[in-house]
Amino acid sequence: MQDKITFGKFIQSKRKESGLSQKALAEKLYVTESAVSKWERGLSYPDITMISEICSALNITEHELCTASVDENQRKIEIMAGRYKKFIAVFNIILALGYLSAIIPCFIIFILKEHDLPKFSILLTSLMTAASLLNIPTLAEKNRGIITLGSFWISLNLLLLSGCVYSGGDWFIMAFLSVALGFAVVFLPLIVRDGTMGRFIGNNKALVCMAADTALIFAVVAYGTLKYGNIESFATGMASAVCVLVLVWAVFAVIRYTRINIFLKMSAVIAMIAAWLLSAEKIALHFLPAADFSITINDDVSTAIVSAVMIGIAGILAVYGFIFKFRCK
Repeated sequence: MQDKITFGKFIQSKRKESGLSQKALAEKLYVTESAVSKWERGLSYPDITMISEICSALNITEHELCTASVDENQRKIEIMAGRYKKFIAVFNIILALGYLSAIIPCFIIFILKEHDLPKFSILLTSLMTAASLLNIPTLAEKNRGIITLGSFWISLNLLLLSGCVYSGGDWFIMAFLSVALGFAVVFLPLIVRDGTMGRFIGNNKALVCMAADTALIFAVVAYGTLKYGNIESFATGMASAVCVLVLVWAVFAVIRYTRINIFLKMSAVIAMIAAWLLSAEKIALHFLPAADFSITINDDVSTAIVSAVMIGIAGILAVYGFIFKFRCK
């Protein structure tokens, strides 16, 4: 009975704070005035299905209604949330006014007077790039990271395209591929961890990232060597990329897919790097004897010494790895 009385007094106090009479509250809740009176006198509880409507009418939380007490912490959280929303709104309005203060005079000068659309497009895409980083994160409610990254990706490429058109160059495709490679290396691991894509890919996230990076590296090398070089440059560039990526994929396979302890993995990785130092140049020159490789190592003695030391370290790690393995059995 005491709980009902406490609950009733809480309902009554909140009703009065909201400036409502029993009749007005009853009309809001589509109940009789007598029902509200019984709640406040502690004679009965409202139906559980009316909790949301009562909270809305009295401007209280469900937790406050159920406990018949003011939740100060929740109130503080709501106040802070309201202040944050106001700050974000003011922040976006100020930035929007800043964008307009740049767009309007530049539109008048570049478009209406000079008829220079490429110059105006550089300004516009620059502001789009800034907005994608400053405004989009505050406006997106769901998938904020993906939406921000996507908008930044689009606006950045539009900015590069505008600059290419303005300069009269033909470098946009090279810039596009290079930016795509950079985004893939830095952001693709985060994208594939997203809920939807993560469920689709399963446990192959690292493999997908490696495959995408590899494809983009080959695309950058192929286009760059053919665009700014010749067929010999293309052959040399692709052979160099293959030599490096073979090692990268081998290290990745050992680390990701071998079921051995960390010491054996480190031993295998170091041994592979040592073998690569000794053989990569010779294998590449065997297939392209006339090529001038940027990865050429002229000091064979130094290379042999470094490789020998690495093989020795790999051997020590292998021994320790086997000892560790048998001790754990």
